[in-house]
Amino acid sequence: MEVMPTRPRNLMEDWCREGITLATAADSVSPAAHREREAEFGQSDADEARAAAYLHIFTGNLPRLEDKNGRQKAVDLTLHDAGQLTGIAEVTSTLDGNFQRNSAQLRRLVEAINLRYNGSDFWALGFEHGWTLPPNRDLSALSEHLCAQLISASETPGVDIDAPVKLAENVLGYRVAAQSPEQVRLSSWNANIPDSSEDPYLDRLSTYLSTSDLITKKVEKLIAEKIRLRSNRQHLYLLMASMGDSGGLLPISPSFFTWGSFSCPEPITDLWLDGGTGEIYHWNMYDGWVFHRVNG
Repeated sequence: MEVMPTRPRNLMEDWCREGITLATAADSVSPAAHREREAEFGQSDADEARAAAYLHIFTGNLPRLEDKNGRQKAVDLTLHDAGQLTGIAEVTSTLDGNFQRNSAQLRRLVEAINLRYNGSDFWALGFEHGWTLPPNRDLSALSEHLCAQLISASETPGVDIDAPVKLAENVLGYRVAAQSPEQVRLSSWNANIPDSSEDPYLDRLSTYLSTSDLITKKVEKLIAEKIRLRSNRQHLYLLMASMGDSGGLLPISPSFFTWGSFSCPEPITDLWLDGGTGEIYHWNMYDGWVFHRVNG
């Protein structure tokens, strides 16, 4: 068993090796190949287009859309070199679906509060760590409750105007001086990232890959498509979220990739982590981890 250091981890030490930069790799792809890829993915999902671009640039293999024309069970992308299949790829995000739903509903909730609110003050709402929203059918009741709390706070004499008002579990109201068309506005909402674990990053990443229902579905598709397309390389391209249940897995330093033990579900041969942090992290079953600078 690995003995963990007692001192805090230094993010400037123990980096995994550095690979070619995006700019240098892009120079090796011909303008014609760039145009061909852009034409192929011009109308596709933004996540697939992003993954296709980076896979093309860093592998040198031309991606093509495979899950089109009604091919619901097909793998997302195929990779080709000189017309020959070199690999297949699935693209997905670690962003939690419930967090996405709740974030979108927050604005609707505040709009509903504004329709009801007739208090004298202007308010900003802050949703603290742990906030959740009820199902759609219960949003109206929540907006009524929050509106009543705001009206009560506005009409209560002697309350410190600078003190936040607790409106509900993990929901605070802040009086604001600036007037606007809306008397109640959405100020902030916590990313709801779980408390960070002391477990090494690669251990946590391995656990996620082996227990996530989403990843299981992607692995099943890669298994089936590996057989159908006779592929020797299976890529999983993960867009890493900075919020929600898996926000703590966002890779923020190359040092994380020598911290702990890593295992990847079969038949994945190549794993890509893209968190929009300026680096893309790539693991392959032969050479381990490498990072590529995107902005330099």
